[in-house]
Amino acid sequence: MVASAIYRGLVRPAVRRQFHRVWLKVDGELPSGGPLIAYLNHPSWWDGYAAMLLDRGLLRGAYTSFVMMDEAQLARYRFFRWCGAFSVDRRSPRSSLASVEYATRLLAGRPDRALWIFPQGELQPDDRAPIALYPGAARIALGAAATMLPAAVRLEFGRAQRPEMFLRVGPAHPVVGTTPAAVTADLTARLARAVEELREDVRRGDRQGYAVLLRGRAGIDRRWDALRGHRSATGS
Repeated sequence: MVASAIYRGLVRPAVRRQFHRVWLKVDGELPSGGPLIAYLNHPSWWDGYAAMLLDRGLLRGAYTSFVMMDEAQLARYRFFRWCGAFSVDRRSPRSSLASVEYATRLLAGRPDRALWIFPQGELQPDDRAPIALYPGAARIALGAAATMLPAAVRLEFGRAQRPEMFLRVGPAHPVVGTTPAAVTADLTARLARAVEELREDVRRGDRQGYAVLLRGRAGIDRRWDALRGHRSATGS
């Protein structure tokens, strides 16, 4: 109930105020059960909100969800704890291991639970390559025998005052590999491919397969253009 209230009272209104639209494309079938690990790239502060949009708008709250967040960020934005967030301090190997073990215990044997994770570990520009992931997601995936779901996030201003958020999700897949190194390599390749495909879709202006997940407020540019169009149509 608390997570739902935060989504409706804080997350969704904030996204509507700041973005013109949130676009979503889903590749393949959504998973029908869990435990589930959704792993995302991390280009902006808004990525935690993007995860909640997908959790509520795409998965429809089908899972009890948790979010692994950087310790410093969670200390600044404590309200995320009310949404199932817990911290990881990657500067401390002991703390990182404790967070991985905690996440594994949360998920193992629980088909009704999901974890949202940003395995790049810190904010990285959209176009920085190659993508590099920490092995924590792989270790959790192996320990929990989870279904994996890649998700790419991109923010674009284009020619408008307000930016648009683009999300490309899937396809879901089982854990591939038997060691953290092998699983990390597979997750890295899949997430890099999702990020690249999303980048090319946005670059080409290709909206095939995309739907509007959330409509926000139009910027002054779009409102002014609409007003001018109305005046032209009415002969004013």
